[in-house]
Amino acid sequence: MTVGKGAPEKAMLVSTAPVTDPNTCKWIGLEKMIYRDPNGVEREWDCAVRKTRNSGGVDGIGMLTILKYKDGTPDQVLLQKQFRPPVDGVCIEVPAGLIDNGETPEIAALRELREETGYVGKITGMSPIIYNDPGFTNTNMSLVTVEVDMSLPENENPETNLEDNEFIECFTVPFAELNSELDKLYAQGYRLDARLQNVAHGIEIARKYKL
Repeated sequence: MTVGKGAPEKAMLVSTAPVTDPNTCKWIGLEKMIYRDPNGVEREWDCAVRKTRNSGGVDGIGMLTILKYKDGTPDQVLLQKQFRPPVDGVCIEVPAGLIDNGETPEIAALRELREETGYVGKITGMSPIIYNDPGFTNTNMSLVTVEVDMSLPENENPETNLEDNEFIECFTVPFAELNSELDKLYAQGYRLDARLQNVAHGIEIARKYKL
């Protein structure tokens, strides 16, 4: 387990207020859209939009990171705790980040993994571009599967390189027990990232139906 600069549980929401000037928001904009429905009727839609999208058209990546051992230790999933003001609580997530200009999703995934966790991994799979909440925002991402060989010297003592506003705690859970571990964390009051929970639930569905 690694803690960067302070435990996420020590953070707290201080205040909230309506945004009167959207231009003061650095990361997110708000747009009023007009679209035409299948019957030709024009309708309005409110949409939150990313201001940081680059020419590649993909906002970010999340990394389902699996730690692989050669000493018989079961595979572990690398998770994070991070305070998220919009949900007023600490969220359980996979490592993730935005794609910089000139980066491919693959390059961004390995860079973010190194910065946020200190680990060096290899990509073993990548999802299509997916949309987090398409009724609300145009934000998109790719979910990348990464394996970390724990026998490599560079993964023995991982050191993070967090930005000033990042307070992230990394921890692991057995991959085979991911869903039950998330249930425990939820019972303790943590918020669960939907993408991570969907992966865990998908594993349980596959087990139930013997897929």
